[in-house]
Amino acid sequence: MKNKRVKLILGLIIIVVLGLGGYFGYQYYQNMPQNSTSKENSAQISSLREAISLNNIDAVEFLVKNGVNLETPFDTSEEKQDNGFTALGWAVFSNRPEIAMYLINSGADVKAEVPLGSSMLFWAITYNMEDVAEKIIENGGDIYPHNGYNPALHAAVQGRNKIVDMLAKKGILPDDHHENEENGEEEQKTLEK
Repeated sequence: MKNKRVKLILGLIIIVVLGLGGYFGYQYYQNMPQNSTSKENSAQISSLREAISLNNIDAVEFLVKNGVNLETPFDTSEEKQDNGFTALGWAVFSNRPEIAMYLINSGADVKAEVPLGSSMLFWAITYNMEDVAEKIIENGGDIYPHNGYNPALHAAVQGRNKIVDMLAKKGILPDDHHENEENGEEEQKTLEK
């Protein structure tokens, strides 16, 4: 009889301990901060990249309306060649003007860097996405010459006169060889010496 009681008490203790462990484990999991690169977010970003690649505006709109983070850089390529592109950067680089305009109008950052040493404006000019280029300029995107690239000269060579005029109003001219305003001031001081 005594053995039965001991077994019964031990069984009850084990059940209580397991129950409490499960309860506290559940509470810990519920209160744990969510990682911004969770599997769900990673799947959304991968889906967004794929929707842009396939030029599927409906899928892009669905993902944006369901809260996908437009500023999370893509990291889905096995070759890692497209790492660092945000949704807008990928849309411009992939020549998807309708999607690019939608993303800009949805608040995507036009200042985000684009891998490969270029800018969103470069690709918008290259692909004759004049409306997108205008939005990038209007919303404060990277318009300054750097790395030997001058967007105003690029637009002039491509015959994008409206873009050339917009950049000229911002002080960027096709014959501007300054990397940016700071470098231009340094170059002027050097010439004065």
